[in-house]
Amino acid sequence: MALTVQQILQEHFDDFAARRPLSADMRRAAQRMRGCRTAAMGGHVIGCPHGHVERVAYNSCRHRSCPQCSLLPREVWLSRWRARLLDCPHFHTVFTTPHDLLPLWRYNKKEFAAALFAAASGALLELLADEKYLGARVGLLAALHTWSQTLAEHVHLHVLVTAGGLTEAGLWRVAKKSCLLPRKVLMRVFRGKLREQLLRALRRGELTLPPGTSESELRSLLNKLGRLAWNVKILERYEHGQGVATYLARYLKGGPISNGRLLALRGVRVFFRCRASEGGESGRRRPPSISLTTDEFLGWLLEHVPPGNMQTVHSHFGRGRAPPCLGEPLSVGGGTAA
Repeated sequence: MALTVQQILQEHFDDFAARRPLSADMRRAAQRMRGCRTAAMGGHVIGCPHGHVERVAYNSCRHRSCPQCSLLPREVWLSRWRARLLDCPHFHTVFTTPHDLLPLWRYNKKEFAAALFAAASGALLELLADEKYLGARVGLLAALHTWSQTLAEHVHLHVLVTAGGLTEAGLWRVAKKSCLLPRKVLMRVFRGKLREQLLRALRRGELTLPPGTSESELRSLLNKLGRLAWNVKILERYEHGQGVATYLARYLKGGPISNGRLLALRGVRVFFRCRASEGGESGRRRPPSISLTTDEFLGWLLEHVPPGNMQTVHSHFGRGRAPPCLGEPLSVGGGTAA
C-alpha cells in the first residue's frame, strides 16, 4: 500500500505533538488531515435513486493543506481563474525574500504575507505605469509559496503579469519588449518597498519580534539587507497564462508535498522524491530523493500550514477597453481570492 501523509500523521503525530509547541492552526490541520475520509469526519450515503446500489462514504476533511482531498478544490480554483485570465501573453515573475527574514516570517505570517504582496504588486504596477517601460496598468495574479522541494522554508511569490495593459484613456497597450522589465530595477524597487512595509509595521507595533531579537536589531538587519542583492526572476514571456496558472494551482491546494512524492517510512525516517538541483556553492547536485526524521518531516509540514483566514492569492485587474483578442470590455475589478 502506498505511503500517505495521512498515515505518517496517524502513526507519529501524537508523539510529535506531545514534545513540540504547536499553534492551534497546526493542530487543527493535523487532526483534519489524519481523519480525512475516515469515520472521524462522519459520512454520507451514496445511492441509486431506484435503490439498486447504496453505500456509505466518509467525508473529506477539505483542509487546504490536505493532499488527499485537494484535487477537486484545485480544479475548481483553476477553472475559475482560467475564465478570468486575459487572453493575451503573460510574464511569470518570482520574488524571493532573503532567508535572514525567516524568523520574522515565522512569527508574523499574515503581516509578512500582506507586506510581500503589497511590495511585489506595487513595484510592478509602479514601474509598468512608467512610459519608459509600458505606460499602462497591467493585470496581476500573485500566489504565495513558502516551501522548497526539501520542505524547508523558502518564502517567495509567483506573479503572473499581463504582457500589456490599459492606458489612462482605457485603451489596451501591448508590451513590445521581449523582457518585461530590467531585472535589477525591479529588484531594487521591490526590495525598497518590502523593507518600507516591514519598517512601517514595526513602527506601528504590528510585528511580533522573534525571541532574542530586539527592535533595533531588526532595524539593523533590514538596513543591511537593503544593501544586498535579492533574488528576483523574470522568466520568458508565455503566449498565454494557462500553463503558469496550472503550475500555481498545484501548489495552492494540497500542502507542501503530495502523496505521490512519498517513497517509504522506515522506522523514524520518511523518504521522498525531490527534483534534482544545483547544490549551492559546492556545485553538487541534490539527489532525486532525500529523507527526514518523522519529527523533521512533521515539523516542516505543519510549518507551512497557513494561519486561519490568511489569503495566499491576490489579484489585480484594471478596467477599460479590452485587448482586441478579448472582444469585450473588461468586467473584473481589483480584489483578492483565497
